[in-house]
Amino acid sequence: MITSNLPVLMAKHGVRTLAEVVRQTGLSRTTLTTVYYSRGKGIQFDTMDALCEMFGVGVGELLVYTKEETSEEIYRNDTHRC
Repeated sequence: MITSNLPVLMAKHGVRTLAEVVRQTGLSRTTLTTVYYSRGKGIQFDTMDALCEMFGVGVGELLVYTKEETSEEIYRNDTHRC
């Protein structure tokens, strides 16, 4: 699963509201809300570019990949804990 690291970046840079990100990037509030909560099915390159520029980070710091466990993996891991 790929998720947004926007909340973490905002906290690290002392940015308290999405409204501040809107002002600094020119991106829409709707777009930023979708990115902030990792709700969308994708993200536009220009959105990534604006956010990476604002926070001085690369794409790998803006977006985070974590492997999702399948039901079988969860079951297997739980049975080995006993």
